[in-house]
Amino acid sequence: MTFQLSDLQHLIRQLGPSLPEISSIVEEDSDSWQISFDAGPSIQLSWQENSARALLCCAIGKPNGAHRESVFEKLLTMNVLLQGEFNLKLGLSSPEDDVILMGELDSGTKSLEMLQAEIADYLRFAARFSQLVNQPVIESDMEDLTHAINFELQKA
Repeated sequence: MTFQLSDLQHLIRQLGPSLPEISSIVEEDSDSWQISFDAGPSIQLSWQENSARALLCCAIGKPNGAHRESVFEKLLTMNVLLQGEFNLKLGLSSPEDDVILMGELDSGTKSLEMLQAEIADYLRFAARFSQLVNQPVIESDMEDLTHAINFELQKA
């Protein structure tokens, strides 16, 4: 049995009351929701019918103009680290806009507890990558952050 839109809709209805950190869930369409939290980024969650999967997306920051190129270089490095094992990607919403973190829910997410855990993991990664985007770092800091994110990726 595969994960379907109706399964996701049922889990989303349960999600709001189950997590006090959620300030609101707005159903933008029958297959798209905006989840806002008391603290942290808002998440766009949407169902992709053609591939029967749920995608997560949130803005994690906008690099400072003086450090823009070095931040983009670091984001590319992070995308390489994410390749293959994790359903996460970093990108730009447009050339002059925010950096976004895109993720995919595990197709085995069939319970409220699993959805809560996946959202918590996604938010943890969003916070780490937001640090990378929003705080100018020197090279030794980058090595520490890369090591910390690599460690987080291995734990996940």
